[in-house]
Amino acid sequence: MKVLCFSDLHLDFDAVTTESIFLSSVARQVKIIAEDNNPDVIVVTGDIICPRRLDRIFLLLNTIFGTEIPIIATLGNHEFWFRSFKEALETLRIQKNKSASNIHFLDIDGSFRTQGLNFVGGCLFFDGSMRVRENQKITPWNGWNDYLIRDIEQSYLEFNRYYVELIKSNMKPGMSTVLCTHHVPHCKLNGHAPSHYSFYTGMRDLIHQLPFDHAYDNYLICGHTHCRVIGEVIPNFMCVNVGSDYDKLEYYLLEI
Repeated sequence: MKVLCFSDLHLDFDAVTTESIFLSSVARQVKIIAEDNNPDVIVVTGDIICPRRLDRIFLLLNTIFGTEIPIIATLGNHEFWFRSFKEALETLRIQKNKSASNIHFLDIDGSFRTQGLNFVGGCLFFDGSMRVRENQKITPWNGWNDYLIRDIEQSYLEFNRYYVELIKSNMKPGMSTVLCTHHVPHCKLNGHAPSHYSFYTGMRDLIHQLPFDHAYDNYLICGHTHCRVIGEVIPNFMCVNVGSDYDKLEYYLLEI
């Protein structure tokens, strides 16, 4: 089984109507990569689209990847900019009711199961566990733009708890788990030296909070840090931090 992994595409598009999108050059590159690799499943772990276009994210994904291949996606922190947490999830639900059934946002669907694999996850958010100082606060922002998310200073821990509970409730014994998150689920997937940035990266160790069935091979796919980390950096888990940056498109073909 071939799983094509993308993250942090930050796509915009040149023009849009109700039913069609004229793709940007980066989006056209993504489309070509998907066609050339002929995957069985496509995973896109967050920061997919510029914030103002969130109401077209299903249309964008179908325009790039078509309506036949399962597309497993998560939101990223950028998709929450300028709106509340509930508003972002509701924007997904509205589109899901009107769009092709091959798009599965784990943030609202919880899981997608195929060929013996259980895909679970969501944006995840950070929980403060990767602070580099005990008293480090979410502010001052030091150039970090998540202050654009409504209620983030008061509620980021609630956002994180939502995702941890969602992931736990959708894990299934007797299956390989593919954990797909935007923020990193383990500090070894950060890829950056410890800094103020680490606070926002994700969680120090979600992995050992979750009931993985270790009789099966398990997988982690994430992004957010724009720093590529590939391989078994956590024992018994094949890990993929795709590592795309604003000026550098990356992908990874995970063969299971």
